[in-house]
Amino acid sequence: MNDHEKYSFDINGYIIARGILSPAQVAALNEAIDNNQDHVRLREGDLSLAHDSPALKGTHGRGDISGILRWPQPWCQPFRDLLSHPPALRYMFGLIGSKIRFGNANGISMTQGAEGCVLHGGGTAKNTHLYRYTNGRMWNNLMGVCYQLADINAGDGGFVCIPGSHKANFDTPDDVISMEHDLGCYVHVPMKAGDALIFTEALTHGTLPWKGTHERRTLLYRYADGGFVNAKGMNRVEQYAPFYDELTPLQQAIMEPPYNAGRPDIAELLDAQEQAA
Repeated sequence: MNDHEKYSFDINGYIIARGILSPAQVAALNEAIDNNQDHVRLREGDLSLAHDSPALKGTHGRGDISGILRWPQPWCQPFRDLLSHPPALRYMFGLIGSKIRFGNANGISMTQGAEGCVLHGGGTAKNTHLYRYTNGRMWNNLMGVCYQLADINAGDGGFVCIPGSHKANFDTPDDVISMEHDLGCYVHVPMKAGDALIFTEALTHGTLPWKGTHERRTLLYRYADGGFVNAKGMNRVEQYAPFYDELTPLQQAIMEPPYNAGRPDIAELLDAQEQAA
């Protein structure tokens, strides 16, 4: 990370990595989704993310794109390639450390009228997602990398956050979480296809209803500190067993379950892979 990126992330809790995906990568990922529409499920009923907020309601739920790493070949391959996407990993080394692990990966689809999602996250002591600065660097225990597969223009909707909230000292008021009380602190982030929004899960963030006439497609890959466990039942090695042997040694190391002592150094493995190429 350069000095501008470090400063921007420290004060805001997120940065935009412009053009982190090539046009060919974006096209391959979109083609895979086009050919696996049976894996897109609209959220309905109790799965609604708007939580009855008038500010976030829509005509229908958002679409969750699931199981992307387990899709049949060739459709799974561009998603698996992102597990060890070098530019993204190097950001993770600067924000988490070199002994990172994979958290989870899924896709988001929103068509015009899709509801938003209430804000969540924040830097208070109650939040398990931590941001801190010590010993000359930033530390986060859970990070999100949101790859954009379609443009997000001003006014379209999508990702929204409260910059700086990763260092908040007070809990976010309920009516601010539901976006019913605008304190002037919400920021919507326009992006282009191929960009990635890189943010700490300690940042208070959510989703605005989708007003764009085109489909929003976003991939969310999470990475964590090697010993951090976010939720019970997650990071079960057996869920990756069917395709584990198809991964590269670097990807297999990233997919290791949570533990600390003796964990592989992903930065060293990435350097070795690039030197051998």
